Amino acid sequence: MQDLTFTSAAPKLRMPGATLVTRLKVYDTETPDGQRGGTPHHHFMCTEMYFVLGGSGAVEMIDANGFSRVDLNLHSALIFSPGTIHRLINPNGDLEILVIMQNSGLPERGDNVVCFSDEWLSSDEKFAEAMSVSTIEDAYQRRNRGVEGFLKLKAAFEESHEQGLAALTRYYALANARTAHLRTEWQDIISQGAQAEAERSKENLAALNDNNIDFLMQAQHYLIHVGDYDKLGFCGRLDRYFDPATLLPEGVKQD
Repeated sequence: MQDLTFTSAAPKLRMPGATLVTRLKVYDTETPDGQRGGTPHHHFMCTEMYFVLGGSGAVEMIDANGFSRVDLNLHSALIFSPGTIHRLINPNGDLEILVIMQNSGLPERGDNVVCFSDEWLSSDEKFAEAMSVSTIEDAYQRRNRGVEGFLKLKAAFEESHEQGLAALTRYYALANARTAHLRTEWQDIISQGAQAEAERSKENLAALNDNNIDFLMQAQHYLIHVGDYDKLGFCGRLDRYFDPATLLPEGVKQD
């Protein structure tokens, strides 16, 4: 057997694949169509998973295929890709979700856009006004404006698939314009997060092929204690699980 070698210092510990992990207690107040739940929105860059921790409910979605609704029961998991406009429904007031999402740091940097109508997406100023939240009442107002936009998109698809696609395309284009100034920052977060983790896996594989087990000697662990649902999110109150490595709570890169 070849001699084993040991070299570099251990990298800082991150969530698997630089993912974002959050507990979510879904809003339980009524929206403009009488249903209770969260804010319709989409992500530009992040595939997302909902795992049901407690209660039951549903997710309403709009994509290029039109409107759909999926029931959520205890311990079920729903995965959806970027571009899926999604809205959590909480009819019994007991829905709690574990959210796992790609690219930790991007949601704090504008990757998620609420499904507002054209009125609120037509300019940077109107968009900033509609997105701003400091109280629970503000969060409900933002959500309700998003539901109004969602219902308009749904109605467009009910008229015809062509009308729905045209409305959806316009929504995506306006959302893209409102977030254009964030692209460089998004690139940095991806490069320093998921891409760096994937490159590290490739480096570790190459090390094993060279009979170098250094990275195995760098094993670490870190316990994240449960917190309170103390942040107002799009879909409800959040308890975010932060890793010790590269991201502060606001998504700022640590040195």
